[in-house]
Amino acid sequence: MIPFIKYIESLVVCKYSPEKIKEEILKLNVPLSKEFDEEAIYEVYRKISNLNPDYFKNPTELPDIQFLKELEIEKMVAYLLKLEIPDPISGVIGAFEIVNDLDMYRVITAMALAKITEEDIELIVNAKYNIHYEPDDVKEFLHYFFNVKDWTLSQKKEYYKYVQDKKLQQAYSLALDGDKDYLIWKLGIAPDRSFDQMLREMMADCFYNFKEKTKSDQEAARKWADLAVKITDRLDRLDRETKEKKNLFDEIVFTMNGVAIAK
Repeated sequence: MIPFIKYIESLVVCKYSPEKIKEEILKLNVPLSKEFDEEAIYEVYRKISNLNPDYFKNPTELPDIQFLKELEIEKMVAYLLKLEIPDPISGVIGAFEIVNDLDMYRVITAMALAKITEEDIELIVNAKYNIHYEPDDVKEFLHYFFNVKDWTLSQKKEYYKYVQDKKLQQAYSLALDGDKDYLIWKLGIAPDRSFDQMLREMMADCFYNFKEKTKSDQEAARKWADLAVKITDRLDRLDRETKEKKNLFDEIVFTMNGVAIAK
């Protein structure tokens, strides 16, 4: 029940000493970072080393990329050990920035506890903060530093007991109540228009920024194009969800009218 367990696993695979791992965990300065003691670190070490004992016997051997992929920690280990891997690791750098951004940490972790999808968290953050944090930053942060997607409600409530920061307590309490719209409003990130309209305005921003950056900054242009693809996909699903809700609403109204007529 440690939200930053993937980060700890990464430190272990980097063959950091228990003392060094504890030092790095304390630097996070997040709930449970102080409570995660050396015995817990040894437990993670035993678990990981049993998966690949030969690797841990050689202090100078670098990890195999396939081993890292199986553990789902290839980007963090590549960043820490400065390894060359096929996938970009820029999101890991942004993830560390989010850890140190108290307001953004509170906003994203509260939404994650409320079971708002990673995709919608990325889009809401982009809409509110004008792409200061890119989708990969949020994605890697949720993977390495606040991975709660498979937690049960009781596990989340148990984690809440260790939260000491007053602002985090307030946000997490709302998140665990289950009212996502109210949570977003209280966090100060509720859009001043419908979610559909927000996405369509973001789509226009993507188009013009892509057009502007195409000739001068190919990397930035690619990021705007990637965001546009995500928004298009989300809009398609939102349209389907809206139609399904409308069909259900029409059916309920029809049934109610039928009951009223029967009387």
